[in-house]
Amino acid sequence: MGMPQAGRRREQRDPTPLNRRAAENRQVIRPEPRDSKPSPCPHLPNCAGCRFIGRPYGEQLGAKRAAVSEALAHHPTLARIEVPPVVPSPRAFGYRNQAKLVVRQARRGLLVGLYRPGTHQVVDIRACPVHHPLIATVLAAFIEAAERLAIQAYDERTQGGDLRYMVVRVSHWAKTAQVILVTRTHTLPHRRELVRALQRVRGVASVVQNVNPDPGNVILGSEYVPLTAETALQERIGGLKLKTRAGAFLQANVPAARKLYELALAWANPGPEDYCLDVYCGIGATTLFLAGGSRLALGIEESPIAVADATVNARLNGFHNVRFMSGDAESALPAAATRLPRVDIILLNPPRKGATETVRAAIVECRPRRIVYVSCAPDTLARDLDWFAARGYPCTRLQPFDFMPQTEHVECVALLEPDPA
Repeated sequence: MGMPQAGRRREQRDPTPLNRRAAENRQVIRPEPRDSKPSPCPHLPNCAGCRFIGRPYGEQLGAKRAAVSEALAHHPTLARIEVPPVVPSPRAFGYRNQAKLVVRQARRGLLVGLYRPGTHQVVDIRACPVHHPLIATVLAAFIEAAERLAIQAYDERTQGGDLRYMVVRVSHWAKTAQVILVTRTHTLPHRRELVRALQRVRGVASVVQNVNPDPGNVILGSEYVPLTAETALQERIGGLKLKTRAGAFLQANVPAARKLYELALAWANPGPEDYCLDVYCGIGATTLFLAGGSRLALGIEESPIAVADATVNARLNGFHNVRFMSGDAESALPAAATRLPRVDIILLNPPRKGATETVRAAIVECRPRRIVYVSCAPDTLARDLDWFAARGYPCTRLQPFDFMPQTEHVECVALLEPDPA
């Protein structure tokens, strides 16, 4: 059985702190030659997003396994946990189906890319080798149309200009794309012409404007304005059809995520009389798969957009034994537990900072038979596993996965079971 990625929210921030002095230089940064060996990326060494690029893939997996082992080694209670080899990604390149990019004005035209580490200089990454090929096609069409229409990019010094960022999200299953144009105000000159140019790209199904007047470093604002009739991407993982709108989390490597969630579901092993809680459930994918084997599954998610998508997804897939609650996990989890006769299984997939102690305490208070913890940060996972172990829920199994080849990031799924009485 396939297991899709929950639409858990993530903080969306600029990757580097503001450096006003470096911001004065806005010219396009050209890669510097390193040696005679052909580089797997034309943007090296100025783009540092893929720190492992150029290393053999087996060596990358070994480094990620070592990172998980090192995180666990800081806690004596976790010393006996075996860290098996990392499950590889089905693809080492062209896997990433989401790009969040800065839009700035350069001397040679519009520049779309990422900040160079430690500066606010923007590195052009339109030929990024880890991006899904459709992203590069969309970027090329966007830059050509925006320059032809003389649309002005945001200037952080003067707070002028219109376009601040753009986000491209691709459905791995449908091979369609959604483009999110982040603007300083509701005004976007030549908006119709720009949208028509994007829609001429085969696969672009949805264009959305996001309004973010905040001069800080948060990429997306709270207001979304649909610019096309279609407002969502449709993904398919396993047997589920899943709709996700702009503002809801989309997994960056769906095939790799499916492998992890298949294992998470197997370890959760819900029975027909079980009541399940899915904490940080996002668009409800994991909740629906838990519901497929249980009496009732209840999902908790802070993002109202994701909760609305989760409700749509339950109807789209014909599930009736599913409920969703909107709210932060700290307050919603205790309330959710009171709505169920008991809590047999809890699945949680928190953001990088891990689960707060309040959330962990509420989970233990439920006394579930099993806890399945999905994590994108070994350090906070180890911290939380140590905390649970001290309260009678040791980790009995753990498996790392590679969602982001060429980078140092590694995901894990852990099974926690109560100590025998």
